[in-house]
Amino acid sequence: MNRLLRTSFIALVAAGFLASLAGGAALLHLRAAQSKAEGAHSFPPIPVASLVLEAASGYAVAERFVGRLEPAQQARIAFERSGLVTAVTVEEGEAVTTGAVVATLDTAILEAERDRLLGQRKQVIASLELARLTEGRQRVLRDRGHASEQRLDEARLGAVALEGELAALDAAIRRVDVDLDKSVVRAPFGGRIGARFIDNGSVVDAGTPVVDILETGRPQARIGVSPEAAAALSLGEVLGLSANGRALQARIAAIRPDLTTATRTVGVLFDLLGEPEVNFGDTVELYLSRPVAAEGFWLPISALTEGERGLWSVLTLQPGDNGSFRIGQEAVELLHTAGERVFVRGTLRAGDRVVANGRNRVVPGQQVSLAAGEG
Repeated sequence: MNRLLRTSFIALVAAGFLASLAGGAALLHLRAAQSKAEGAHSFPPIPVASLVLEAASGYAVAERFVGRLEPAQQARIAFERSGLVTAVTVEEGEAVTTGAVVATLDTAILEAERDRLLGQRKQVIASLELARLTEGRQRVLRDRGHASEQRLDEARLGAVALEGELAALDAAIRRVDVDLDKSVVRAPFGGRIGARFIDNGSVVDAGTPVVDILETGRPQARIGVSPEAAAALSLGEVLGLSANGRALQARIAAIRPDLTTATRTVGVLFDLLGEPEVNFGDTVELYLSRPVAAEGFWLPISALTEGERGLWSVLTLQPGDNGSFRIGQEAVELLHTAGERVFVRGTLRAGDRVVANGRNRVVPGQQVSLAAGEG
């Protein structure tokens, strides 16, 4: 019996002790919550930097197009007749002027043929002179009745035949002169020699390339641009280009009317201004600004918060009592980025005030105030 009373007493004491601990803990928690609430109400609203939205009607997209530098003229020079190459007078990279001799063929056979034709021509001229004298004598004899019309006609037509033979010889001589001229390849324009394909002593056929020549006096840039960009360009317009980090000025010389099948771009040809030192084949870049019509707002990138499903959000300041503001949140769609600025559209309206930076310091529903100097 005593043992049972002792056990009950101990249990009663333990229960009372635990109840005292629980009550003390609840009291401490209540006092801490009251102190926290009192402290929260005692702090003033956080000042935030903001900006007032202004509606914009669009933005500009910077587009980059790439092309190549090339000569205004480029020709692969070849002989028009076959023969033995006796001289190639230029080297790769050498500057040449218009009409400069580039290469020659052996002309010994042509010169011999020309001499033969000239000798034959002298013979025909002598025969023609005799035929004309004979015609004159026959005409006198006929008039005196000592010669028939037949003899006069033979003399006259013999002279005509010799005149035709002389004309044929003159044409043959001109043909040889043409072949002699075509035995010399000349530069069709001033420039520099590119590749050289043959050497002295080579036997070539008609059409065999000798050298490539590139006109260096008028370097050009050929750039493919989008059809939208090409529509905004005009002939004679001066634009800035870039090649190997060097700024160039160029005038639009031609805009092709067709699309390049592989790239779906429009070819634009530029004449480089001044006397730039460029290497043909170098990459050249063109930067254009294309306007895009769209209703939206410009914001600093620091005002955006990434949301879900590709959307973004911004924190807005909704007017409250006593000049204070409460943080709100609006969803926006990012349309364009330009450095530290972004162009967005969404549920915002012109005149709304949004948090410009420091968005990690506040949350929706929090009461804030404007930063110093704003109002």
